[in-house]
Amino acid sequence: MKTAQAVWPWFDYIHIREKHLTTEQKIQWAYSLLNAGIPADRIVINGLSELNKLDTHLFIQRIHWGQYNVAATQGSSLNNNDRFRLGVSVHSLNEAREAEERGADYLFYGHVFSSASKPGIKPRGLSALTEVCLAVSIPVIAIGGIEPANIAAVRAAGAKGAAVISSVWASDNPESAGTALRQAIGR
Repeated sequence: MKTAQAVWPWFDYIHIREKHLTTEQKIQWAYSLLNAGIPADRIVINGLSELNKLDTHLFIQRIHWGQYNVAATQGSSLNNNDRFRLGVSVHSLNEAREAEERGADYLFYGHVFSSASKPGIKPRGLSALTEVCLAVSIPVIAIGGIEPANIAAVRAAGAKGAAVISSVWASDNPESAGTALRQAIGR
């Protein structure tokens, strides 16, 4: 929580991604961020699959799903509620195309580079990122091993943004890490 409060000015979104938390715990964390001054439109909650049950939490605007949520959703459209902006994590060209066809607003694609959160798993790389970016018309956000030194390459591949985890959360100085990433984006 303290890290999110410290770094949010340098990032477009704070993404609550902790898969071990219950839906209610994620929503409570989102309320904590909101009460700490982080604007509602900059908070994204991962894995909230029952969109029709979120009407009591009117501040929630952004939801992100993994492939489990996509597979569990019946019908052709992933999001029948115009209130939510829905992102989907994808790991292949086929998943990217399907998510776009079913109404995702944006995609996370990765892991692009070696990542501490995916030890021993070969990264997909920049050429695969480029292929996905060229194949869909919605924004693609690169994730996995993102750091200031590779921001330019991610942008050159066509990604509209980058999601970071370890480069900020594992840093001894998250504010400095956030500043360095924001500066790399500005170059």
